[in-house]
Amino acid sequence: MRVPAATAIGAALLVALSAFACGRAEPVSSLAPDASATDASASKSSATAPKLLTLTYDKSRKPVPGTDVVATAEGLPANRKVTLLWGTVDGGWVIEGYSHFRGKKFADATKPLTQAEVDASGRLSARFAIPEDYGGVHEVLVTDGGATIAQGGIEVGQTFEMNPAEGPVGTPIELRVTGLGWRTLESTWVVNWDNQEIGWVSAT
Repeated sequence: MRVPAATAIGAALLVALSAFACGRAEPVSSLAPDASATDASASKSSATAPKLLTLTYDKSRKPVPGTDVVATAEGLPANRKVTLLWGTVDGGWVIEGYSHFRGKKFADATKPLTQAEVDASGRLSARFAIPEDYGGVHEVLVTDGGATIAQGGIEVGQTFEMNPAEGPVGTPIELRVTGLGWRTLESTWVVNWDNQEIGWVSAT
């Protein structure tokens, strides 16, 4: 007698479930995580996790290169000289044989911003200016002996300046742009004059 496909599948599933039900069940105690080990792991993770680095600046406009920023953190190792690092990327166009364009390639990098002192209570207060760099979100790290002890982030915006703002026909015009992103859809802008394309600007 032929068994319909649906019935065969159902029978196979029933056999599998029966086999599973007949197997030996593990004691609950062997499956539950050890509470003391979990607490120790959480304590270790909490002890080594970087503290929050608060970055304060003029909120009336988006931060751009040159913006003054105050960095503060608490709960750091007392009486230590620390380094503030700026998170960025290094890279650019990938060209082979002077003519073959292979795209763009970037790698994470950091650059020193400034050094500061953590006071006796473990509090840090430092000031720096946003460097001229790609736009977008950048990490700011506080390091002590190479270890990151605090971190925060800030999003850098763009600026567009045209100089001069007026002049007779034939006047050379300079367009200066800062804060363009490094990713493909953020790095290149087309420049139009009277709705006619005259060129492009790129952060790469």
